[in-house]
Amino acid sequence: MWSGATRAVLFAAAASVGRGFAGRRRELLSLRADIERAGLDTLAGRKAARSRVLLIAGRPGWGRTALAEELARRLADDYPDGVLSARLTTSAGAPVPTERTARELLGRLGVSAPPGADEDDLSEALRAALDGKRVLLLLDDVAGAEQVDALLPDEPDCLVVAVSRGPLTGVPDVRPCTVGGLDVSAAVGLLAQYTGPTRITCDPVAAQSLVEECAGQPAALVLVGGWLAARPRRRSPTPWPGCANCRRTRATSTTAPAR
Repeated sequence: MWSGATRAVLFAAAASVGRGFAGRRRELLSLRADIERAGLDTLAGRKAARSRVLLIAGRPGWGRTALAEELARRLADDYPDGVLSARLTTSAGAPVPTERTARELLGRLGVSAPPGADEDDLSEALRAALDGKRVLLLLDDVAGAEQVDALLPDEPDCLVVAVSRGPLTGVPDVRPCTVGGLDVSAAVGLLAQYTGPTRITCDPVAAQSLVEECAGQPAALVLVGGWLAARPRRRSPTPWPGCANCRRTRATSTTAPAR
């Protein structure tokens, strides 16, 4: 039987979250601090030549994109010229050509791309369009460092938030923020967004068991929460069959090299 204090913690977690995101306080603070961190150019007494790059690394399903989007939402007021986002890998797993991404970003900035322009021309046009602006550029599902380098503004007042599976070797002065499973409080909070807080507080033991079965993986918790929401009278399945895959994914992610 859980103590009253434990139940209170679970209720607070279940009742105080926003839809689609929970936890990650440590990661958000670390990323925010990294913006202010003195870069290699500053330490060498030079003015920064390009935008700072923040890297969020992790396997798909572990909440890396949700973290990047939450960070962008919190930083939006610091970048009054806008927040632009682009996904750099297709649903089929192929890298998106830089020409396509640059052309789309130029369009959102209200700039017409030169007809027949190649990758280098479009990259240069994008940098020119961002010159003198404060824009946050969110690059999701980055396949390789060359994609970031081709789109990286020459404007130090801009910020790039990149999301990838692992380190981006070749992009200088980047320290990856690696995401793993959510802590118990945050995981319960995320689950409650879909099941409702009452259901969590009525059966906290089952909630903790589900969180442990899912290894705190956000994608798995969303699936479980959706399953429970569609079956309001059903008891939480423990163990939930789909969570076996979460455990296999966790084991793989801790033993396989980052890619």
